Amino acid sequence: MEEWWHSEVWHNPVQQWVISLSIVVLTALFAGLLYRILNHFLHQIARRTPTRLDDIILEQIRRPAILGIVLAGLWFALERLHFTDIIDRRIAKAFVILIALNITWAVTRVVSALIREVLMPYAQRDDNSLDIQRIKLLQQLSVLFIWALGIILGLQQAGFDVAALIAGLGIGGIAIALAAQDTVKNMLGGLILFMDKPFRLGDRIVIEGFDGHVQDIGIRSTRIKTLEGRIVTIPNAHFTEKPIENITTGPAFRVATNLGLVYHTSHEKLQEAITILQQIASSRDDLEEGTCAFLEGFGEYALNIRFLYYIKPGADIFRVRNEINFEILKRFRQAGLEFAYPTRTIFMENNT
Repeated sequence: MEEWWHSEVWHNPVQQWVISLSIVVLTALFAGLLYRILNHFLHQIARRTPTRLDDIILEQIRRPAILGIVLAGLWFALERLHFTDIIDRRIAKAFVILIALNITWAVTRVVSALIREVLMPYAQRDDNSLDIQRIKLLQQLSVLFIWALGIILGLQQAGFDVAALIAGLGIGGIAIALAAQDTVKNMLGGLILFMDKPFRLGDRIVIEGFDGHVQDIGIRSTRIKTLEGRIVTIPNAHFTEKPIENITTGPAFRVATNLGLVYHTSHEKLQEAITILQQIASSRDDLEEGTCAFLEGFGEYALNIRFLYYIKPGADIFRVRNEINFEILKRFRQAGLEFAYPTRTIFMENNT
């Protein structure tokens, strides 16, 4: 038994393998226990302080801290084992990179949470959709920058020449750059959207045949909820290349309605019809001034009344038009006004 205990497996005695494995298991158990302790006691301590910053930081660093403990235990376990010089160096480099990535993960969690929990409420309090989108963009760019910086520093600490590594990509680097050019274009398009401000969150826009309200403006793409209720994701590069019609921020929406009444409608009834249309327009708060109704002309089979009104920006155009049309139909029927339909009267001459 003792001979087996001291026999070598992969350049190390079985005894050392068992000890190292025990260290890994005990570290994992200790990390799980510490996670529960942190979850219970530190939260109670943080709640007693007047600020929420400590709550946010503790919540975000808890998991990276536990992972750091596991990595430390795994590192200590592997330090007891000795392989070839090449394998030992590679293990050391791998742990340097893993530690750097773990620290980067913790930093990105803290920064992202602080932006979300501290800066975002200020924009939401003022109900400024543009500031909300700017903060979201800041959050995304911060995460990308921190991860890029963390990976570069990790590779450098591990002994890699990052500049030479990038330069050595050669044709592969060119291929990656060509494949990523659309992503870069979309990211630049997102920055242009925030600088030019052609629309804001909640605006109704029309682009490439899609008509809907802006739901989210991201760093790579923008989501629009169409009038049919479907979500359409459009790459941001399209907004720099295609014309955009912003219906919300435009002038009042003009609606022209033609109403045809039968020819035997009296003069008094025609005037009553015009009065009804004016009353309908004046009773609504979602219409701008300038509404008019008048006898436009004499059609082939109807007396044509033209009704013009202007819907205020930001109002639901379809809802307003629907409600006004129903009100016209109801009021005209109550007044006994009869709508015309295509008719033709034929007079036959009697030659006998």
